[in-house]
Amino acid sequence: MDLIRQLPEIRLVATQVAEFPELTDQVEFLAELIEDFYSGLNQDVPYTAIAEAAFALSYLRKGVDIIPDRIPDIGYADDSAIITTVFETYKEAFLKHLVKQDRKRLKQ
Repeated sequence: MDLIRQLPEIRLVATQVAEFPELTDQVEFLAELIEDFYSGLNQDVPYTAIAEAAFALSYLRKGVDIIPDRIPDIGYADDSAIITTVFETYKEAFLKHLVKQDRKRLKQ
């Protein structure tokens, strides 16, 4: 999967977007979610959530999008909106996933 190989670059891009400080943590969460899914570790998250997370991260990496990234202050607004929409759409599934992960860690 090309996206798996691109995740380090996508993470780096997110850390450089000062206008949307929440983007770094959101991208990190989605990247870990996709890596775990790819490794077969999180089968509890709906496939549609994984697919939309993959789309959102791929969109962040795209060179051409609705609002060009090079426009100061607003260039990443569309990228941030797409990622935020994924979080809003799947917040319940993501929360269940986090609770399940915490329980696993506590048992170890």
